[in-house]
Amino acid sequence: MGMSDRPSRRAPTALPADANQVRPAASPTALPAAAIFDWDGTLADTLPLIYRANVTVLGELGIAMSKTWFREQYSPDWQRGYRELGVPEHLWRRTSERWAEEMARMRPRALPWARGALRRLRRRGVALGLVTASTRGVVEPNLARLNLAGVFDTAWYADDVARGKPHPEALLRALDALGVEATETVYVGDTTVDLAMARAAGAEFAAVGTTTDPGVFRALGVDRVWAGVGAWADDLLGRVPSPRGRAARQDG
Repeated sequence: MGMSDRPSRRAPTALPADANQVRPAASPTALPAAAIFDWDGTLADTLPLIYRANVTVLGELGIAMSKTWFREQYSPDWQRGYRELGVPEHLWRRTSERWAEEMARMRPRALPWARGALRRLRRRGVALGLVTASTRGVVEPNLARLNLAGVFDTAWYADDVARGKPHPEALLRALDALGVEATETVYVGDTTVDLAMARAAGAEFAAVGTTTDPGVFRALGVDRVWAGVGAWADDLLGRVPSPRGRAARQDG
């Protein structure tokens, strides 16, 4: 919650005709052309920081947010959260800006094994992207601080698009920038909003982390939730032999 909704100067992006269809899992014999990642709760351990920033900002409005509410209701769809918490709509933009100010002071950690997974995917020729509901000013400084600068081939933030998650505008723009089709791409995220965006764009979805109860994902047709990005990458890369490995077996 608390992201900018500054309109983009780019032309609107159309939704695919089959936006509500569940994409089949990628073939276990081929890697995706691209893997695009969420940031908060997927690559970076930011949820406790997001909670603290929201408590501070909402407190300035006289609105309390409990840990229980946050644990059960957290969503990258910050407008929905503001609505449910009773933030007057005319204050959304300023509240979002204050949230970004608070978050810019935070120093999140990378989630375990995430950085190594990204580098292993790059070595295997998978293009990497970042699509997040957080703003550029919040995330970019932490990319450098966490040694992730230059890892992503494209990155799209909340303030790059007119419509945030679960609308697929940012994901569709990332696909355009990478020059890949949605059907050969996987979006990796930790919430049902991420799932909805991936499906709307026509991409495969990989659920990771502990933000969302696995039962909630299963009810929406997701049959597996990995413990984190590292576990997902281990499984993906382990199922698809590297070209070097295949050559070694053939030579033997």
